[in-house]
Amino acid sequence: MRRLRPFPVEDLLLTQAIPGFLLAAAWAALYEIYHEDGSYYTTLMQEVLGSEGVFPYFLISAVLMAFPLGMVVDSVRHVVGEVWLGLPRMPRLQRGRAPASPLHWIEQLGALPGDFEKRYVLYRHAWGTLLTPAKAAGNLALVLLTLTIWSVIKIVRMGGWRVFSPAFVIGMPLVGLGLVVALSIRYVSGVAEFHRRVQESIFPPRDAAPPAPTGDPPDPSPDRPSTLQ
Repeated sequence: MRRLRPFPVEDLLLTQAIPGFLLAAAWAALYEIYHEDGSYYTTLMQEVLGSEGVFPYFLISAVLMAFPLGMVVDSVRHVVGEVWLGLPRMPRLQRGRAPASPLHWIEQLGALPGDFEKRYVLYRHAWGTLLTPAKAAGNLALVLLTLTIWSVIKIVRMGGWRVFSPAFVIGMPLVGLGLVVALSIRYVSGVAEFHRRVQESIFPPRDAAPPAPTGDPPDPSPDRPSTLQ
């Protein structure tokens, strides 16, 4: 079996770098800078674009801030979604949740099964195709929710109903909330599907009952004496 990376690059990019960069860039676009007399203010993005030679440094700073901010967003999503809310909520027929990693599954076993390498490869494939997109959707939902609330607060503070059209004032929060709901549904369904796949076929619970035999039981061997009296 080929050696797998402990931290897949695609997981770090999709779940941390992209949401972190989006939050850093949006923070620069919404952050207010008041001038000396206090008569008006601009945003940090306007100051960056209006200053010569500053935009490349802004991009470098946003890229450097992407991973730390992404780690914060990913941690908040994990604590709120999977620790406090207990997502995913598995069906009643399945007891508990799937093991969070192969290590948790190994701890329940006396010895490694013979096909552990194949199971681990399937686990990493399920992680990359099911869990990583779901985590990325959850992190983006958290970022968009933060930006939507922040935008509404800014519109109220600056009296945006006197500047922007009613369609923008009403439609912008609705569109933001719609995207948050869609991404949240994608997150919940993706995490649930990952745990279901892992629990059913890749790393089943230790006390999973074997499938019941179908058909009539076989006849006892004729050369084995019966023990019934």
